[in-house]
Amino acid sequence: MLDFDITLKANELFLVGRTPSDTNRAAAGLYLRDTRFLHKLDLTLGGRALDLLSVNATTGRLATINLANADEPAHTIGVEARLELTNVLNLTLDVQNFRQDAINLPLDLAFAADFRDMFDVRGWKSPKRGEVQAADVSPDGATLGFASLDDTTISTGAAFDPPASRTTAGEAGACSAGWDIALEGGGSTRITVTITPDSADGREVSAESRSEGAPFAVWSSNSELQELIDQADSDLALLQTDFPEGSIPAAGMPWYIAPFGRDSLIVGLQTMHAYPERIADTLRLLAAHQGSKHDDFTEEQSGKILHELRYGELARSRQIPHTPYYGSIDATPLFVMTLAQHYLWHRDESLWNDLIDNAKRALAWIEGDGDPDGDGLVEFSGIAGGKTHISQQGWKDSGDSLHHADGSEVTGPVALVEVQGYVYAAYATLAEAATIRGDRQWAKELRRKAKQVRRQVEESFWLEDEGFYAQALDGSKQPVRAISSNPGHLLFCELPSPERAARVTERMMQEDLYAGWGIRTLSADMPTYNPMSYHNGSIWPHDTSLTMAGFRKYGQDTQAIQLAIGLVTLGYFTPESRLAELYCGYSLEGHEDGPVAYPVSCIPQAWAAGAAHLVLRTLLGLKPDFANKRMVIDPFLPEQFEAVSVAGLAAFGGRFDLSVHVHDDHYHVAPVGEVEVVVAGDAPEA
Repeated sequence: MLDFDITLKANELFLVGRTPSDTNRAAAGLYLRDTRFLHKLDLTLGGRALDLLSVNATTGRLATINLANADEPAHTIGVEARLELTNVLNLTLDVQNFRQDAINLPLDLAFAADFRDMFDVRGWKSPKRGEVQAADVSPDGATLGFASLDDTTISTGAAFDPPASRTTAGEAGACSAGWDIALEGGGSTRITVTITPDSADGREVSAESRSEGAPFAVWSSNSELQELIDQADSDLALLQTDFPEGSIPAAGMPWYIAPFGRDSLIVGLQTMHAYPERIADTLRLLAAHQGSKHDDFTEEQSGKILHELRYGELARSRQIPHTPYYGSIDATPLFVMTLAQHYLWHRDESLWNDLIDNAKRALAWIEGDGDPDGDGLVEFSGIAGGKTHISQQGWKDSGDSLHHADGSEVTGPVALVEVQGYVYAAYATLAEAATIRGDRQWAKELRRKAKQVRRQVEESFWLEDEGFYAQALDGSKQPVRAISSNPGHLLFCELPSPERAARVTERMMQEDLYAGWGIRTLSADMPTYNPMSYHNGSIWPHDTSLTMAGFRKYGQDTQAIQLAIGLVTLGYFTPESRLAELYCGYSLEGHEDGPVAYPVSCIPQAWAAGAAHLVLRTLLGLKPDFANKRMVIDPFLPEQFEAVSVAGLAAFGGRFDLSVHVHDDHYHVAPVGEVEVVVAGDAPEA
């Protein structure tokens, strides 16, 4: 049954089958805390595989698979298999005989657990691992066990109801159970199998996340927009996960059900208008793991925010550094930026008081270890400390993601342009928050530092002949003149001058970067461009969404709406209106029947889902007036999105609903709720 396209998740526990992005079924299985507790679940009737009739996933936790016998007379015996995740995997098999005569056939279920670490499943071959044990079977159930390298034992238990007619222990980690199905004509029977993973830490598995978030709903006259946002909202709820340290949006399925720094913080920035509680939980979890010492293996440094935390055997035996691993250069400024934005939007005094010292420690890292040569720019070495360490430590973290415009390698230390934008925004937004809280002296100092970062970026990264910013500075402080999507993040952070922002917008919308449904990560004119690569020409919805929001911040409304329409178009062509992690960077022109899928893209994926939320915020033009605690609305709805209503928007500690529609070339805005809302142009002077 893992041959079918299934993606289910209940908090930490998740099940994936052979999805469109994993056609060889490499990832298929039942997982908990980075360990695969089941990799085989095969059903036969009369010794033969069943024919598939349909697969229906009605929720993120339940799938119904309808099967039928293949023997003649074919399709006269129906088997409905229901897979449901709670804190266990419940398999219900309803067998019905549609013949007039009686049947007597064996129904057999073969299952196996390899207990492989997620990193091992992804392709990192461990030189050492524990031992899979022989199965312990009985008519009532079975136990599959694994003795881990860290002297813990984990297991997969299976309980049968009714008891099996026969059981067999196969190779280590494998067994089968069989039932003799005797049914009169028209008769039916039910078999249930409960599969329970028992993890190394012994911590109870909970089916429900503690951080579900308040209700949020969207209606639009455009069904494509509404379906995109509805699915994104469901995906974000599905990916919200409780880990031992707290609750955070996991980055994506199947590979990244783990706490992440960068990904979760960007999701927070994308969904600031909807889920303040989830963002607060994210910030608290990351603060709890903020670096406190120097460790070369994990790349921990005092004040640094983690990149990724794992719980499997490889992490527990320290074969990988993800305990947690701190190998990202941008999570730390993003932490400060997100905390400051959260305070400005939502006035959570308790969160501010609890985490402001963490923000100050993060700033100390930015100005210390994050800037080892003291030039005022945050940079990383560009050298991997081993095969499990990351050499490229921005969001484009594949090893081949950075080259000069002639295709030559970039040697470090590397200062990425978008990271300086995050640093600028961290200082600038924190200064605004400090002003509101009455700490004017600190606010003045923070503004001074923000201006200094802006000046350095404008002087060092700007390429006048291109009307664009370099992707990075190399170890010689020379611009990496590759034309990439990175500068779009500068606009999101509001670093450039309006004049340069206009030139960046114009350059980004040229056909070598703009593919019709998004911005390519790398210009098609660059020698290392490859539309099928991970970071050298692909299209990432989250990347495009940040650029889109940046365009609107600078009044480049027409171009912003082009990008919004492109993202909605991507959703239209993707099953279930679900934005994937990334797409191949082929142009819309010539591919009007749909985008080219990237082969191992995560679906669902958190910041791809967050992109849909940012589309909504961009269309509505939500602009908090922080000083006066009111929401300014500046809608820009294209013809096909003529009416949008939203319930559950969040700001300044309250919730409000909003309806916007276009009539006679005028926007009609109807707010209801606890927050003062004014329309741009109608707002009185502060």
